[in-house]
This record gives sequence, structure tokens and C-alpha cells, in this order.
Amino acid sequence: MSGNGTLSDGQGAIPFEPFASREHIRLTTVYSTPWTYDPSQVQSVTKRPGDFFRLGRLAKYYNRSDEQLPRVIRHEALNCSSVTCHRWSAGEPVAAHMWYFVLPSGQVVVALTLDVPGTLMGTIPLLEDLYYASIECDGLPLEQLAANRIGCKLNSRGEVPGFLPERHQLVFHSVNTPNEIPDDDTIQRIIYRSDLPYRAEHSSICYPQELNRRPTTVAALGPYVSVLGGHQDYVENCLLISAIQVVGSAARLRQIREVAYAYVHRFRNRTTGQGGAHHRRTALEDISDGLSQLELELSYSVEVGGDIGMLVPALRVESFHQELFAAMGLIGRAATIGQMLTRLSNAISAELTSVQSMEQRAADRRRVRTVVAVTFVTTISGTLGLLFGFFGINARQVDAHRSMFDENYTPIYTLIVAIFLCAIVIFAGMRIQERWEERRDRSSKRTWDGTHHVLAREVGAVILDLPVPPVASPRSGVPSTRLSDDRNESSRSTPR
Repeated sequence: MSGNGTLSDGQGAIPFEPFASREHIRLTTVYSTPWTYDPSQVQSVTKRPGDFFRLGRLAKYYNRSDEQLPRVIRHEALNCSSVTCHRWSAGEPVAAHMWYFVLPSGQVVVALTLDVPGTLMGTIPLLEDLYYASIECDGLPLEQLAANRIGCKLNSRGEVPGFLPERHQLVFHSVNTPNEIPDDDTIQRIIYRSDLPYRAEHSSICYPQELNRRPTTVAALGPYVSVLGGHQDYVENCLLISAIQVVGSAARLRQIREVAYAYVHRFRNRTTGQGGAHHRRTALEDISDGLSQLELELSYSVEVGGDIGMLVPALRVESFHQELFAAMGLIGRAATIGQMLTRLSNAISAELTSVQSMEQRAADRRRVRTVVAVTFVTTISGTLGLLFGFFGINARQVDAHRSMFDENYTPIYTLIVAIFLCAIVIFAGMRIQERWEERRDRSSKRTWDGTHHVLAREVGAVILDLPVPPVASPRSGVPSTRLSDDRNESSRSTPR
């Protein structure tokens, strides 16, 4: 779009950007991917969207907040003659472009844009192909082509990680007069990618108010497809950037949910019979540290991504962004996953309190054992001091002509040995008792299985045993004669 704009109707003659005018229909499909960059390296390998897209009067706002918005990694034009589809057979695209974006979190998002001839209804098979990536270029599947361009290598299973389920399609077409606005039936057939009738009261299609104000503009949003017509070129580019942001947020939200479930699984199946309190504390601290990272990612990669009005003060862009964020169900899902993380964090805090109590009891036992040992040694030292003091006194019971190891002093040495043996027995007994208490603490039911026992005890829930798989009975070696008997009987009853 290179026009200087036209003048608005009425007095004042305010110039504004002309509406997009193209001969063909433009289809843009945004795919989320599992590929990611280090967020600290994003700025060095990417460029601002304004370097590739015409953003009109909004360019300065996008450039000012480029660190919070998607950036461009790569752009390439595809050979239209090499593009093949599985369902669509109405010719070949007029133009084909691949875009590679990266979000502030480092997540890579791919967008494929095709300009195709024909009508809106004729693009339904192509939309189906694009949504499921059933398209090839230069003999390579779309996912393989994108992975090669981005430098993605094979995973541990020898496969190329493909696109994630989160994706959204944008259908752009020109509208010159109000009569060219597609009706509701056409819009629903395109959004639901089916050429079937429908009942309007049972539809999830929403119409952003700011994008439907003028008689020659239309915008209809669904969870997976959006139909846009009659808007300016820079508005279409802004809406594409918003769709990339929302699709990336949806993919990140699902990844956070998967990691949260993995942490829940580790927490439920934590083993308390192996290792002591230190092992349990280390495992819980690892989960707690991961939860803090997930909560930060949920806030800055998902929840913040739902608000673009603070970055770009444009009613049409903000209206589309918020409606698409709500149409894909990200608001309620983000709140649910946030509650999951909070409750798991609370459960871990309670478990850490239990571990801290165990460690405190162990520390108390060590302190008691140390006090007893020191007290006993002090007693022994005092006893020996009295004993050797006895040999050092000048009394007739102490014979200076006898050795201190003489048999006459056997009762004294027997007493000393008995005192030491008592000290060893007392210390060993206390150590055995401490280990028994530690084993008792570790053997207590603290896994998820214990919750079922609590329910059974408190509310009468029934815990069932696992069913025993049935054992196939061996086949008998004697052939059955029922079939032959039935045949004989039937032959006897048949009239000749």
C-alpha cells in the first residue's frame, strides 16, 4: 500500500489511509511451534515488525514497544508453482510468503500467507488444508520446510517436531461497496470451514464493534478463523501481529498446563519410603522453584499478552485483540491454570512444613542425645577423678608397695567398667529409638494414595482392588458335534 490517502466526507477534509484493494483473497494461517530461542538472544537475531510491514500512523507505537511484541526472524517468498494441496484444486496461488516470528518469551511462530483467486466460498477447502498443514512446497511438507528454514534438528526419536495445535486463520478480502459485504451465512460457512446451513442462535462468532462501524467494513471472529474485509492495509498488518501474539500466548498457556500436570504427578507420586527428610525437601524445593517459573511465565507470556491497548492506542486493533483473546478462551483458561499453580504451591508449602517438623524433631533428638552423652562423660570424668584422687591420697587403704593394677583393687576397676558399659548401652538404646522414630515418620502415608484412605475413613468411600485380567481357557482337543447334529436333524426334517 503506497497511496497517500484520501479525504474523508464532510467538512474538515481529514486525510486517512485508503482501504486495501486487491484482486485476490488473502489467506494467512498462523501456526504455533515448539521451537524457541533464548529470550536474551532475541533482540540480536530479529528485526522490528515495522521494518517489514506498513503500520501507518501506528508504526511509532509498535517501534516503541518492540520488546513486548512479536519480532520478525525471517521472511521468504515461496514458489507458487511448487505449492500443492490435498483438498484444494482450484489452481495455484498468485503469491505465497512464509513469515517467522519470535515472541518476547523466545517462542517461534510461523505464518503462511497465500493470495488465491476465486470467491470466499471457494476458499473453504484451502482453509481446511492450511489449518491442518496439509500442504507441500518444493516436495516438502510445510512443517518440514519451516523446520529446515528455522534450523530445527531432529529430536531424540529421530523426528522433526511439528507445529503445535494452537493456530488461527485470517481471511482478508476487499470490499468496495456495502453490497459486497458477505452475509452472515457466508461468514459462518468460512469460519466453520463447512458448506452447511446453521442456526444463528447457536454460534460462537463475534463481531468487534470498532471493526464493523463503517458500511464497507466487516470483521467476524471465531476461535480458529477470522474474516476481515474493507479495512486499511496497515490495520490488516496490525491485526496479523495481534493474531501472532494471541496464538503464541495460547500455545504457551497449554505448555504451562502440561508442565503443571507433570509437577502434580511428581507431587502425588513422591516416594516417602526412600531417603530421609533432606531428600523430600530437595524434591519439593525443585517443584516449588519450577512453579515460580511457571507463574512468572503465565503472567508475562499469557496474561499480559491479552492487553495491547497500553502499547498501541488504536480502538480497532484493541477491539480485535481483546475479542480474539476471549474467542480462543484464554481468559478463563489462564485463570484456571493460575489457580492450579497457586493450589499446588500451597500443597507444597504444607508438605515443606511437615518436613520441617520432622527435621525439627530429629534435631531435638540429636540435641538430647548430645546432652546425655556430654553429661555422662562428665559424670565418668568426675568418677575417674575421684578414683585417681583416691590413689593419690595418703591413707592406709592405699598401699604404696602395691601396684594400682593389683588384685586388691579389682572391685574399683569393675565399677569403672560397669559405668562405661552402662554409658554405651544408654547411647545405643537412644540411637535405636531415634532410628525407629525416623522409620515410623517415613512409613506414614503421605502420598496421594493416602488421600483415598482419608476419604474412605471420613466419608465412607470404597477403595476397590485392581481387577484380575481374565485367563483364557485352553481350547479343547475334542471337536464339537453340535454342528453336525444340527445338520443331521435339519436333514431329517427336510421333506424329500
